[in-house]
Amino acid sequence: MTMPQYGAPQQDLYRTDDAPSGVYLRIGVTVGLYAVAAAGWIGYEVDSRGADGGDFFTALYDPRIPFIPYAQTPQDWALITAALVFGGIAVARRRVARGALMFLAVMLIALSLRELVGLAVSSDYRAVLERSEYGQLLIGFRMLGLLVGAATLIAMTRAGRRPVIPRSYASPHAPYDAPYGAQYGTPYNAPRPMPTPVRPQFAAAGICLLLSGAVTTAWVIYRLTRDQVFLVGGSPDAGVGGFFRDVVDASYSTSIPYSFHTVAFALAPLLVGAVLLAGRPAGRGAGLALAFVLLYLDGRGLYSYVADGAIEQYFDSTLGTLVVLSTICTAVLSLVTIAVLLSAEEA
Repeated sequence: MTMPQYGAPQQDLYRTDDAPSGVYLRIGVTVGLYAVAAAGWIGYEVDSRGADGGDFFTALYDPRIPFIPYAQTPQDWALITAALVFGGIAVARRRVARGALMFLAVMLIALSLRELVGLAVSSDYRAVLERSEYGQLLIGFRMLGLLVGAATLIAMTRAGRRPVIPRSYASPHAPYDAPYGAQYGTPYNAPRPMPTPVRPQFAAAGICLLLSGAVTTAWVIYRLTRDQVFLVGGSPDAGVGGFFRDVVDASYSTSIPYSFHTVAFALAPLLVGAVLLAGRPAGRGAGLALAFVLLYLDGRGLYSYVADGAIEQYFDSTLGTLVVLSTICTAVLSLVTIAVLLSAEEA
């Protein structure tokens, strides 16, 4: 016979407490609406320029078909998709959304600041936007993105805070765990909390992301140490300085953030991996969101290698072999990251 259980009902460990649930709902809806607006804006631009919608959707998975400039980059579409998914998860009050939305907020803030830097330093760039039919609206949308990113980051940071119990207080009764014979009203020093050990899933995922970031960073360094640094939309002699200016300044070569994403997705695995190794609960959501985006980008790259039916040609040179093997390696690392983080309980 099953005995009845008394006491408070068990809390769903994967859902937020009642207190921050409203915050999750508001932020989830806000992020989701901004992602829908961004997708609609880009889609309108693609359609108004008379682009072929079939080519656009094919370019989402086949890098042999280039994105038209108004369609932004595959990284942007991956981030928009992640914002829609984890915005919905936040509405469902799932704790895993917190870290993911913090990661997406940092990316949104950085992209918005890049645009605002371009507006601040280049009168020509401002003039181009002022002559554009929707230039003012675009500037306002970037400002809104900065506000949404900052509000999301602040709200999700606060939602992860836990109440602090003072270590010393006076009680009219002896504490239950005080030594025998303790007097009433004596100050009670609560024991210091033990440091939370890093869960093995977090450690494994953190190591995977650090390795992935190291591989990607090595390719960025290789690219920047060539005789000519290739810069999309820029001059051939832009050099390393031009590359890094394009990372932070939308007016330098093109407003499309090619260089920004190159650097961002090399540094992000290193930073999120460090967060996971530190055992931070927000690392789980951030790691999942980042790993899904990286897996999409690697899968898109691998598709181009096999779609031609002549993948063996890449193994004719050392450089080609390293390109293919490193892409496979980072894709596997992303898969392992996703698997171990999905198996970990949310803190």
